[in-house]
Amino acid sequence: MSRPKPVIDCEDFVLRRWRLQEDFQTLFQLIEESLHHLQPWMPWVAGHSQQATSDFLARCDPEWRAGQAYHYAISDAGKLVGSCSLFRIADTRGREMGYWLHPAATGRGRGFPPRSRHRFVCLCGKCECS
Repeated sequence: MSRPKPVIDCEDFVLRRWRLQEDFQTLFQLIEESLHHLQPWMPWVAGHSQQATSDFLARCDPEWRAGQAYHYAISDAGKLVGSCSLFRIADTRGREMGYWLHPAATGRGRGFPPRSRHRFVCLCGKCECS
């Protein structure tokens, strides 16, 4: 079975797989600083903790290997600014994409532009997602 690339250049951003040990502190801090911003749309932030962050990162590789989900860090000019995932939808053969950005990475024409989302979905769509 084919998998998406571990690093995807979306022109405006670079997506790369999350790394358990190296990314823990940065991801935890990104979420910590984004709680108020994310609460209306991301119900999982209610359970934000160091353990929840560690658990998420620990699931990334097994879910990738199983083809269940592909989790990426979003990097802008070398700085991590958010997270993007493509994951299975229950009871279908389809996938859903979700992403979030640190508040400092949004506004003033910034964000996860439609062409970057399109490139991400197209690249992942070339893999077998059965």
